[in-house]
Amino acid sequence: MPDQLDDITRLRAASYALEDLPEAIALPQRAGDEPREPLPVVEATVDEIAFAIMEAERESTVAYRRADALKRLYKLAREAGCIGADRAAAAVMKKEGQ
Repeated sequence: MPDQLDDITRLRAASYALEDLPEAIALPQRAGDEPREPLPVVEATVDEIAFAIMEAERESTVAYRRADALKRLYKLAREAGCIGADRAAAAVMKKEGQ
């Protein structure tokens, strides 16, 4: 594994575009499959990189939707008159129940 870390360091240094390259990638899991360990980037095939991109995009979509839902809750709470120490969910539910 020490050689892999040296390889990843060299890859990151080779191009500004690779500075954020992870040491390992997660591949999509199919239902019923045994969990996979993250795969070191330096061992990944082109196809495995493509699958890792798909998984990263899925994770990104989940994170974006979570952030967007939190933004909507925040906005609704402010519209309901909440201030900083108020419980957002309770205020929104109370307003929606009226």
